[in-house]
This record gives sequence, structure tokens and C-alpha cells, in this order.
Amino acid sequence: MSRSQRLLSVSALVCIVLVGSSVVASATRPPIRPDQHFIGLVNGRHLNVTVRTVCPGPAVTSSGLVSSGQTMAVVHVANGGGDTGLFSGIYVWFVPKQAGARPTSLHFKSYATPMSIPASIRVNCTGTGLIEFSSCPYLAPCAYGWVPSYVRVRFVNIAA
Repeated sequence: MSRSQRLLSVSALVCIVLVGSSVVASATRPPIRPDQHFIGLVNGRHLNVTVRTVCPGPAVTSSGLVSSGQTMAVVHVANGGGDTGLFSGIYVWFVPKQAGARPTSLHFKSYATPMSIPASIRVNCTGTGLIEFSSCPYLAPCAYGWVPSYVRVRFVNIAA
């Protein structure tokens, strides 16, 4: 076998291994199904959660952006927490302090699959907040059986 044939064979083998491992990795992430209990995670935690914010300069406004590099995820639990009801996905958003624009939400279709919190989301610079994990989209009329789960967070301004 020539050197180029060996290189081609090794390259093909590496591609097969990489594709196979990504299929296995996605197969290990169980899909969200109806009538399941779940809890939400923010930055890998369900309790005592800190969300870093960026509010540069002297704080003249009470809201700022979420710092990049933070995540949310949903975990399947045996009981307690939220309940998916009839649905097969979970929506997540920062609960607005007052009525207004629809909050940006993430949509999870599988458990244990962290998603980045968009750095464009505006929240309080400091203080506390609430994140809702719900199988029902924001303000949508939903079917019987769904129960949301909440994560209380503390906002910390890293630019202060």
C-alpha cells in the first residue's frame, strides 16, 4: 500500500470514528417526552444560582446585558419539579418584572443538553430574578397537566 493510500485509509477511519462518536453522543441525550418531571439548571445549578451581568460605567439604568459564556439546561427527574404534561419540549425565559415585550426564550427538545444564554438578553444589573422552565410557550394557552419549574437567580454586575 502506498503512502497516499495509507493516509487516505487513516483519514477515512478518523472520519468514521468521529461521525460514530457524534451519533453515540446525541443518542445519549434522552429526548423530552410527555408526562415527565424535570428541573431547570442555570450555569449547571438549580439552587444558589448567580447570573453574571454587564452594566458598564456608573449604573444609570437598572438593566444590562447577560454576560456571555453562561448556560441553561433541563434535567429529567423522577418526581417533583415541573411536568411536561402533553408536550415534548421545554421553553425557558427570564420572567419579566412587568408586562411588555415577549422575552427571548430557548427551546429544549432533549435533556442534559446545555444551551448558551444569549448575551443580548437584558436583565436587572443586580438583585434577584426568576427563570421559568415550561413545556408551554410564554403566555400561550396550554393543555391540562403541564407544570412549570422555576429557578431563582441572583444578578451580579461584573462590570461594576
